[in-house]
Formats: sequence, C-alpha cells, structure tokens
Amino acid sequence: MQAALGFAMAHLYPGDAVSSRFFHVAGMEERESERGESMFSFGCCLPGGPFDAGQAHRLAAMGFAYGEIAAAPLAAMTNEEFAALRREQQVGGLPIQAANCFLPGELSLFAPDQKEKLRGHVERVLHRAADLGIDTVVFGSGGARRIPKDTPREVGEDVIADFLTLCSRFCAQTGVTLVIEPLNKTECNVLNTVEEAARLARRLDLPQIRVLADAYHVFCEQEDFSVLSREREWLAHIHVAEPPGRMVPGADGGAYLACFGKALREAGYDGRVSIECRWEHFEAEMEQGLHFLKKSF
Repeated sequence: MQAALGFAMAHLYPGDAVSSRFFHVAGMEERESERGESMFSFGCCLPGGPFDAGQAHRLAAMGFAYGEIAAAPLAAMTNEEFAALRREQQVGGLPIQAANCFLPGELSLFAPDQKEKLRGHVERVLHRAADLGIDTVVFGSGGARRIPKDTPREVGEDVIADFLTLCSRFCAQTGVTLVIEPLNKTECNVLNTVEEAARLARRLDLPQIRVLADAYHVFCEQEDFSVLSREREWLAHIHVAEPPGRMVPGADGGAYLACFGKALREAGYDGRVSIECRWEHFEAEMEQGLHFLKKSF
C-alpha cells in the first residue's frame, strides 16, 4: 500500500511528495513545529438521523470547530420538526456551518416533470440552511446530476449550468454559497475533477457558486495537486478521507493526506476542512482523525 501511494504522490505532486518524512506519522511532529498553528478550520460530517446535541457537545470538546449535516432532509421536515432541530442545534455547542447531500436520490435535473418540485426543494433547503447558520451547501448529488445515456454531454452540462443559475438566485437571497463537489467516475458521469468543476464555475461566474475539493475523489481521479493552486480562487470547501478505502484520516499512515494538506497550504487555502469518511465507531474515529489533521495539516 505504501509503495502504491508513493507512486501516486510522485506522479501527483513531484518533489516533496516522496520525501520519507511524509511516510511516517512520527515525522508529523516535526512538520507541526515547523508550521506553528494550523491555518484551517476542522469539522466533520455528522451521522444521519436526528441531531444529537450530546454528541455535538462531545465533538466540540474534542476540538472540532463546526459540524456538517445532510441538507436534503431539511426540505421534508415539518415546521415543528425544523423548530426542534433549531433548538437542539442551539444547545449542542457545535456550530453547524455546512451541509452536504443537497438533493435526494428521487430527484433528477433531467426529469421535465420534476422542475417545480426541484425548484421548491432548492428554495426550502437553502432558506432553512441559512436559518440554521449554515453558509455553505455542497452540491454532490451524483444521482440527481447524472447525465442520461441518451442525452449529449454538452446538453447535459447546460442543464446542470441552468440548475446552478437557479440555485444562485436563492443563494443570493440567503447568503449561502453552493459548492460544486467533483465526484469520481464510479459515482457520477459528469464533473469528476476539480478542474472540470472550476471550469463550470468560471463559465457561470456567479459569486454564490464555488468549488469543493475532496481528497478522496482527487485521489481516485489521479488529479495533480497543482490544481489546488490553479483553481484557488474557486475553492470554498474541502472534504478529506484516507484513500483508497475512504477511511478516517490517518488510518493508513496518512501519507497522501499529508501531501494534500501541504498543497492546500501552498495554494493559500485557509478555510474549512471536513472529515467525510466511512467509520465504525464514529466519535472515537473522529477524535483520531482530528488529531491527525491538526498534526499533519
């Protein structure tokens, strides 16, 4: 595994990427002392289901700066359920600043009979997100944005562009930024790389539409880390997990993520970084992941 990651990093980030100090957790203390305090704000994607104020308190005590929740369920909540969520979130002690899973699986950008339902969902989610103090919503939603087989790619990209333009109107009303999440080709057939997502954002040139870089998807697509510097002006959010298994950061030594963090620093990114990964024991693994990020980023 170490050899495979070394080869990948030599290709993705020549020079420092294959330095031996990036392959040993012990070397992280050296890097930490060289850098001083981290420039990033670290959060984590919370488990689905009802918001757990007790868990939020514990995550805050670990040192997490914020939580990231699923956005789509906000649209389906009754007013009473949403009011209860607001109360729980306010006493949880952990600010909820970001949300993912923007669109539910049953919605599609390419279903003409769902246009009004889609518009209503976008409006409701973005307004409710803003009410919770969320200022960043992630547009991954691979199923919803997947281009049908009988649709030309250029037409499909135009449909996605029109959808993002619609979203931007509600973003302007609410102060929420929508970030396009590139998904690897096994999860979606369009917008697979940071470069592609940034190209679309640049084409739209809307202040509320920005880009997310997910270390796991960057790894899967073998995208060069230099894209983080080239597209820095569009980057507004980051997801991290340990490739190739998408585990908690540091679970397999953390060599790739250490290089990813270095590339972010050199690009001048100083925003939020959310752990989004597979886990078995959520709180214990999040604590381990945060410890790793604070030392290696």
